[in-house]
Amino acid sequence: MTSKSWIVTLLLSSLHLALGVSNGGIIDDTLLIHPTSILKTIKSEVGEIIDCVDIYKQPAFSHPRLRNHTLQMEPSSYPIGLEPNSTFPSNSSSELNIQSWHKNGDYCPEGSIPILRSLDEDFPKKHTHPLASSTTNSLAPPGFKAEYAVAFLPGSYFYGALGEINVWNPKTLKKELSASQFWVTDGGGKDIDSVEVGWMVTAFTNHPTIFVYWTADGYNTGCYNVRCSGFVQTNRKIALGAFLTPISTYGGEQHLMGIKVYRDGQGNWWVNVLGQNLGYWPPNLFNGGLRGPASLIEWGGEVINSNPQGVHTSTQMGSGHFPSESYSRAAYFKNLQYIVDGGGLEDAKDITGQATRPECYDIQVQKPSREWGSYFYYGGPGLSANCK
Repeated sequence: MTSKSWIVTLLLSSLHLALGVSNGGIIDDTLLIHPTSILKTIKSEVGEIIDCVDIYKQPAFSHPRLRNHTLQMEPSSYPIGLEPNSTFPSNSSSELNIQSWHKNGDYCPEGSIPILRSLDEDFPKKHTHPLASSTTNSLAPPGFKAEYAVAFLPGSYFYGALGEINVWNPKTLKKELSASQFWVTDGGGKDIDSVEVGWMVTAFTNHPTIFVYWTADGYNTGCYNVRCSGFVQTNRKIALGAFLTPISTYGGEQHLMGIKVYRDGQGNWWVNVLGQNLGYWPPNLFNGGLRGPASLIEWGGEVINSNPQGVHTSTQMGSGHFPSESYSRAAYFKNLQYIVDGGGLEDAKDITGQATRPECYDIQVQKPSREWGSYFYYGGPGLSANCK
């Protein structure tokens, strides 16, 4: 960290201000939240601090391409069957008590959005996406490797994707992450556009959190959640990066998170979790394909492997168990669908599974069923007798 950044960090800590986050570990002081923008502060029982920030003064609007952006509170159009506040049948959470700071019945006031106080290092940097890195990992930094177990669906024109993920708390080593997520991209190449959403565990949180991420230049730069500019948050009830509850138990009750990512009539890419629209990425953030429809969708798990002490990481993916253990023991995605031109939904029947190192983390695509639609099991323990 530079001396300038250290001074900025120290000053902000003393003033109890929220920090801005940039991509490379250096604090960007153009993205800081001014104290007069904070309308309320909430502390959860696990120690999280949530600042309720004026929705018109959120960090998203610091992005140079959004300086004159007009806030859009709702999508201009919905895909067929995805009406406002619709949920999947298996995870209808009407009360939305899904984060620790909700337990006292507290939400941010109207006209504000919740932003978790955190530091850049809480969220390890992403460097690539599954299909680009499955053989070479050419974008990963020295000593680090991205490991994946994903199902993918290439095509011509995708206007969104949806599905359900069961939520776990995999063991995660320092400086690493374990994520289960969607990727909606323009198909690849070194300058890929990608929007991503799911749940993630890092050694800092040691608990699953909801996250969003985007890049417009092949991960040379990229951005988590709302601390950096780009993602426009519209929801006052869900704080990105805050603890997600409840979680699944091995051999016991399973808890699901329904996710929808879709493009509205204005070209904005919206994120919906548990029937709640969280916000959107405006199309002019992107340099390439995501100014229009996507051409590749991926669902699955990602682990950042730092190769600690020269061996494969023991960071777990999903439940930490292989897909062969199946229901209530292995992690899974189900009811996978994609959105076509005109807003119709299609089952993702033609997905293909791929794992970078099946002996460490694997995937098993299942035959579609009436109850679960298109689905797969995935995950693994990392370091083991077969994964070295």
